[in-house]
Amino acid sequence: MIHPKMATMLGFVVTDAKVDGKLLQELLSDQVATSFNQITVDGDTSTNDMVVTMANGLAVADSETLTKDSQDYQEFKQVFQAVLEYLAKEIARDGEGASKLVEVLVKGAASKRDANVAAKAVVGSNLVKAALFGQDANWGRIISALGQTDVSIAVTKLDLAINQVAILKASQKQAYDEEALQASLGQDQILIEVDLHTGQACGRAWGCDLTYKYVQINASYRS
Repeated sequence: MIHPKMATMLGFVVTDAKVDGKLLQELLSDQVATSFNQITVDGDTSTNDMVVTMANGLAVADSETLTKDSQDYQEFKQVFQAVLEYLAKEIARDGEGASKLVEVLVKGAASKRDANVAAKAVVGSNLVKAALFGQDANWGRIISALGQTDVSIAVTKLDLAINQVAILKASQKQAYDEEALQASLGQDQILIEVDLHTGQACGRAWGCDLTYKYVQINASYRS
């Protein structure tokens, strides 16, 4: 039951850095949008999602308080982002019954919002998830998931790759080794890359496959 809207998911991030409280909250809100809120296991949102960050005051006594203008703030921001992204991916990897982590990278979007919406639509599609569990490179399901969104897509220029194998270029199917691609889908991590060719923005989302075990777990959840 993972489909955060900041559910059954509690995240705690603690730093010993001296950080301005308002700045830390601003940073958390910004980074949650591209980490925890970009994962989905089954599309069902619980009522209990929460991510909290705390500065515990253990920093060296004479160290500077980080502000937006601080020399070390950008480095702190990058590390903070990496921690949240790592935790988000581990939640997706540990989805109920999951056998593989799925990452969707959308490039060339008209806006960051379009990129994030498109990426999450693909990784959240039950048809895509089921196909990946069955090691079926059914790219039509990926295109269908994109088409269900309201994002801007250059329909004659779309590029698609699965595990770095080019499937579509300029919306034209490419020649590729079907058996080799199918074998690669047996790995425990899958990468789907899409270029919408409508702008410069990019976004990522993470999820997992839909397995028999997921159904078994949830069919007998109360027992």
